[in-house]
Amino acid sequence: MTTTPSSLAQRLDIEWQQLVTSPATARTLAEWSTHEPDLAGYPDLEALRTAIHDRTDLETSDRLLAALTRLAAVTGRDDRLAARVVLQMMIPGAVRLAQRLTTMIGDPAASEAVVFAELTILIRTYPWQRRPRRIAANLLLDCRQRLIRGHHRVRPEVCAGLVIHDPAAATEDQHGQLDLDDLLWWARREGILNKLETQLLVASHVADIPMNQLVRRLGRSRSTLFSIRSAAEQRLRRALAGAHRR
Repeated sequence: MTTTPSSLAQRLDIEWQQLVTSPATARTLAEWSTHEPDLAGYPDLEALRTAIHDRTDLETSDRLLAALTRLAAVTGRDDRLAARVVLQMMIPGAVRLAQRLTTMIGDPAASEAVVFAELTILIRTYPWQRRPRRIAANLLLDCRQRLIRGHHRVRPEVCAGLVIHDPAAATEDQHGQLDLDDLLWWARREGILNKLETQLLVASHVADIPMNQLVRRLGRSRSTLFSIRSAAEQRLRRALAGAHRR
């Protein structure tokens, strides 16, 4: 008697092996290359996955994932198989994200299920025209923020998007491992937060340093720091909400 894997990611992996060996899939892959030349030269889906998961060539990985996303999006080629392939490429990052959200959601299986469900929707609706790069990171960031925002509808609101950085995972992952570094890099790059605001949010919400101590460290009055923090939080939430609508 065969035991059914309890993990959704494991079940997706089993289905993936069937897709890889399917003659119909091979024909579809050849057809994709006529629309997306970057996908040419890969004999099967497993070779494509190996290339996308190659951490030594992040540029090629992102380019291939972008090509698949254009095929998968309803505003692109509207290809459901391509969407399934993109989801498979996202499994490593999705599993990590689900693990991080388990504390909020309360159950590992439920956390994994909602992450994969949300990612499927985001892949199909991805705005590839406006966000042509950092596909995996964008998808995971959007997924994380949507789930957190939904959770906050029934829970007291906290500063959006701050997650304690895991030193054991300090190296950048092309699949968009979402930690504090990713979010702050994005916010600083987009001009959403300045250096002081970033320091204040990390010190207050992550390090949990009392505001009285931050007065001495940052050289600003207590009321000024509260005002700066509130404005920065509101600006970050608006920016993240706007990113979801793009």
